[in-house]
Amino acid sequence: MRKVLNSSSSTVESSLASVRYLELYLELVELFHARLADAPIRSAGFAALRDEVEARRQSADYRALTAQLEKTQYQIGHVKSIALGVNLDGTLRVTEVGLLALNTEKYRQGSVLDKLLGRDKSDPMVCISGFANLAKSAREEEKHALDQAVCRALDNAFAKTIRSWEPVIDQYFRDETSFFIGLLDDFRFLSAASAFLLELRGRGCALCRPAIRPMEDKALRLQDVYNPMLVLRSEGQAVVANDFTYDDRGRFYLVTGPNHGGKSIFCYSVGMAQALFQLGLLVPARAAVMSPARCIFTHFPASDEDNYGKGRLESECARMSQILTQLQGDDLLLMDESFSSTSLLEGSFIAGEVLSAIAVIGCGGVYVTHIHELTQQVARFNAVPGRTGCIDNLVAQMENVADGTRSYRVLRTTPDGLSYARDIARKYGLSCEEILAAHGIRPAPQAAGAAKNPV
Repeated sequence: MRKVLNSSSSTVESSLASVRYLELYLELVELFHARLADAPIRSAGFAALRDEVEARRQSADYRALTAQLEKTQYQIGHVKSIALGVNLDGTLRVTEVGLLALNTEKYRQGSVLDKLLGRDKSDPMVCISGFANLAKSAREEEKHALDQAVCRALDNAFAKTIRSWEPVIDQYFRDETSFFIGLLDDFRFLSAASAFLLELRGRGCALCRPAIRPMEDKALRLQDVYNPMLVLRSEGQAVVANDFTYDDRGRFYLVTGPNHGGKSIFCYSVGMAQALFQLGLLVPARAAVMSPARCIFTHFPASDEDNYGKGRLESECARMSQILTQLQGDDLLLMDESFSSTSLLEGSFIAGEVLSAIAVIGCGGVYVTHIHELTQQVARFNAVPGRTGCIDNLVAQMENVADGTRSYRVLRTTPDGLSYARDIARKYGLSCEEILAAHGIRPAPQAAGAAKNPV
């Protein structure tokens, strides 16, 4: 449609198409009217849409356009067949062709005998003979000549009438349809969001409408929150839900625990719940109390392609620096294995500096990490002068340490250091005593006062 209106040369063919677009616009307005006029609308946005549609539908221009279309003897976009008058010379060659009629239905096959016997006198749409298949019987030049004749006839019939519509079409497209075009992204979003939520509900997942608190309350309490994308990818398998809350003891949490224990999934669950809430959608949790966050920042692992010209640690630090310059107390920050690309000593130092700053800024969030030393320094982070927030620990749990079964439960507790590593080492025979025993070596007794390997 835009191409038609912006074209420097107007043809009857393009004008016919543009008129059909105009008819589609009228149909669209009527469709919105039919769906919204009597709907029990509570949304302020949809109520405003209904009022706008009604205002356009009751406008003088809209009524004039509708009346003009109703007076038209045929609907241009619905022509199904035409009747041509053909003059012949003495050798039965075509000399002139003219348009006799435009029809909104197609002609049907008949026979000469039916016409002679008067069987089809009441039906002008029945031919006196059967149809000729031009694709099989006619030569290319004959088909081309016939096409040209039909096009010329249509041009003569439509040109004056249709081209007189162009100013009206131009005005309505630019002034009227632009309103609906501006809503396309909104309707695409609503359609995708509805399908997403309906699929979750169809799988029996909990969805809730959060109790909304002001941004200054910095509230976030999620009961049985889960990762909706994990649900959609899981083939009938149960997905574990967890709780998450801001309170006086913690707004930013260090999440530690075994590998593949659900730590990252938990982090993403919190972020998705906040994002869906701020989009005005239901939240994947059994119950929720939430304040809007000013911004949601993420510091997740990046591919090597994103680190061009920098080392991985340098790239991580550059991205974190950009976040920290913007970070405020009413933001949400999600970090997944940040600063794990360097040595434990270096990673612990950089992460400790960032966490001390976070404690002062006071934002909420989650930091999934394998730097367990950080979990033992929570008291130090919370003792930083000027602190406005609070940092605490969450730990992904094991259901059965002996066989490595994960429970995917994330609980608020203090990590107990090397207990999990010690159990895994024993499971796979990686303690020093077991390794040497496998070689038939009895370890020598340690000297008095010698330090013992904690594992």
